[in-house]
Amino acid sequence: MAVSLTSRTEKPDLDWSQVRETVVMLYLSAAQIESAMREGNQSVHDLTDAFTRISAASDKFKKAVTESHDSLLDAARVAAADIDQEVQGSVVAFQFHDRITQRLNNVTSALRKLSELIGSSERLYNPAEWRMLQVDIKNGYTMEAERLMFEHIMMGATVEEALAIYEHNFNKDDEQDQDSDDDIEFF
Repeated sequence: MAVSLTSRTEKPDLDWSQVRETVVMLYLSAAQIESAMREGNQSVHDLTDAFTRISAASDKFKKAVTESHDSLLDAARVAAADIDQEVQGSVVAFQFHDRITQRLNNVTSALRKLSELIGSSERLYNPAEWRMLQVDIKNGYTMEAERLMFEHIMMGATVEEALAIYEHNFNKDDEQDQDSDDDIEFF
């Protein structure tokens, strides 16, 4: 359900309200975040493909070196292993972008849903609608740290307190991921 609203700040009429202006600004924020994510996704996709091709070439190089003169090619084997290790490390670093994209997707989705609720006079003053919005937003999170941050904000924590809780749990999750195995995991 898309709400079509335009700002009326230049020519206010009897229908003008802060709510309408808030909704317009929320849509603007969501659109800006969405466009930034789309631009970032394409460049990361291109980089991921490039690193995958480099890794495949490195594997071919290592196989060729293994079949050649061992005494002359030890340095080449080490270099190929170093290349492979760097490529794998770079691919894992893309998880950072993936997490940002996931969080920004959650933000744009929440802003869109909030805008629709605020823009609907039938839903705006209905506490059950607000509760459904909160449950819907919370259910959209896949990372435990995000759910905890949400819960603390809903319980009245300040942004700073919620961020501290988020960072503590996010760092704890990262440490557990590093201790587990070397598999690349995208969210």
